[in-house]
Amino acid sequence: MERLRTLFILCPLIFSGCTNVAGDITRSIHHLPSSSLSSDTLFAAAGHFFTNLGYQCDSNHQATRFRCTKALRDVYIHQTRAVVQIYPGDAEVTHHSLFTTRWDEGLIPGEFISSEFTNPDVAAFCDYLREDELGLCRSGDE
Repeated sequence: MERLRTLFILCPLIFSGCTNVAGDITRSIHHLPSSSLSSDTLFAAAGHFFTNLGYQCDSNHQATRFRCTKALRDVYIHQTRAVVQIYPGDAEVTHHSLFTTRWDEGLIPGEFISSEFTNPDVAAFCDYLREDELGLCRSGDE
């Protein structure tokens, strides 16, 4: 009876999942003097860019936010996805905030998952914006 009770207590601990979130550096997208980068233009460019990389983007591009997700790992016991989000700045400020996070969900404890995350797709998007002279990304510490 004691073994059954111990097993009953340990089962939820064994089969419960863990969720861990890690974020990349925060970036801001600034308008170049030669461009008039509106939220609609930026969101359309971002939607095209990230969709081509396999992200699932919100089909409802509101003027208030942009969001795309991509599965990085999808195995039975653990799923990992990257999330990219863009938010417009204040009306007086000519920039947008660019965030990217990694979400890990499953049976692998957080102690075994790195808390460091760098999304190369976001860095490539910043390069794309610069090369097409749409905008310039700056990291949070610049």
